[in-house]
Amino acid sequence: MFDKVSHTLGLVSEDEILFSTPFDYMFPDAARSKLCLLPQSEATVAGLRALADLMGDPGDPTTPHTEFDSDIPAIYTYFGQFIDHDITARTDRDTIISQIGANELPFPLPPDEVVAGLTNGRRPQLDLDSVFGEGPGLAPNATTQSNVLYENDFSLKRFVDSGANRRDLNRSENRGAIIPDMRNDENLVVSQLQFAFVEFYNKVLGAQGGDPREAHIRARQLVRWAYQYVVVNDYLKRVCDPYVVEDTVANGPRFLGPTAGRASAFMPLEFSTSAFRFGHSMIRPFYKLNTSAAEIDVMKLLGPANQFDPGTTDPIYFESDGHLKAAFVIDWNRFVDPGSTTQKARRIDTKIAQGLFSLPFEGRSTDLVLGHLARSNLIRSFNMSIPTGQALCDAFAINPLTLSEMHGGESTDIVDVLKATYFNHRTPLWYYILREAAVQQDGQHLGELGSRIVCETILFFIKSDPNSYLNNRHDKAVKTNNGGIDVDPGSGGTIKNLRNILAFADVI
Repeated sequence: MFDKVSHTLGLVSEDEILFSTPFDYMFPDAARSKLCLLPQSEATVAGLRALADLMGDPGDPTTPHTEFDSDIPAIYTYFGQFIDHDITARTDRDTIISQIGANELPFPLPPDEVVAGLTNGRRPQLDLDSVFGEGPGLAPNATTQSNVLYENDFSLKRFVDSGANRRDLNRSENRGAIIPDMRNDENLVVSQLQFAFVEFYNKVLGAQGGDPREAHIRARQLVRWAYQYVVVNDYLKRVCDPYVVEDTVANGPRFLGPTAGRASAFMPLEFSTSAFRFGHSMIRPFYKLNTSAAEIDVMKLLGPANQFDPGTTDPIYFESDGHLKAAFVIDWNRFVDPGSTTQKARRIDTKIAQGLFSLPFEGRSTDLVLGHLARSNLIRSFNMSIPTGQALCDAFAINPLTLSEMHGGESTDIVDVLKATYFNHRTPLWYYILREAAVQQDGQHLGELGSRIVCETILFFIKSDPNSYLNNRHDKAVKTNNGGIDVDPGSGGTIKNLRNILAFADVI
């Protein structure tokens, strides 16, 4: 669990330690109906590649195109990535089922084969196993694989040099982060967000007092509840239509759960391969990490954390002690509201930062599909028999976008591809979700279908978990009337949003 989960490492070794929970389709009948899928033809594959190539966001530090910005603070792009890593793994890994590449001509795999051959490497219950692992050994003299994460007092290990304004994850000699999921060290923003959650737990642990083991158990519970609360009441209400969020909380998921005959927890493929990848459109082409730092191209934030500066022997981001330089420590005021300097995520629409068309990860940088985020999203969904946007609108009883809505405001080149491939009638789900958000919400939120899929899935996970905050509202830490989670009673420890977590962790 501690060194193999990564986008950068190519093929996964057989001894990787992951969970094995199921994937399935939210709408299995649609996945098995040819009328609900893209046509199985070489023309479809060529159309997907052509459409992907036209989705570029032209912004750069000299021409920022601020008209493409949303009102959503930039941190929520990476909080979405953090959530994704906490609940799912393997849909974009080189497994037999999900494998794609430039030299392969993918055609839809039978849904039964997809479900039987693909397993999720995460527990989909938002329990922060990406931070805690399986926890330390609690019985006398017992240890677990996760003990490497913890100090003797049950705090999580991390690096802090307050005098030099440096903070970083705990790292090995080769500068790799010692964390349960290496994907949370693949860019500087999500890496610092992982640190914030480590520090948040440590502060909550310190507030408990008493027996160290009991303090750990309660602190882990409170941190998990605070995280879940923020996901529902802060994150979802920013990226989804807030009324859809409220409806799903109040009335429950309609197509997942016992009342829909889907009582056992599974990861919906429509969510993991398409709908929850809306966050890719929110990535800015460049970021300013702190007041003194220059604008940094997004691609310089990606890739292996110990990448080297061309022409030198010094790592770009790290001091000689193997930890992050102060110059690259994030000032979260530039990422989370309120603040006059807060950077905004891009609108949720069909524009993707151009740098994401040339991903630097090992085994992908030279692959014309795997190295191109838009191509890999569209082609992998086609390969895994994901129903079209219109098919899922029909399943949710939602009126789909009209032809004028599909075309209006898009470039002539994109419209030509949509018409030539019939994608304006049978639209790849990922593209449809992005286009719907642009049409219905001006890119400020997901539209009706996107909001429904995302809310149904995440609320299904939380409501299905007997240990979630929603199922423990009797606990004194869970404040009534959406009052937040009190992680330190009487000391201003009520958590209602992501900024509260950063503040309690003392990283902002």
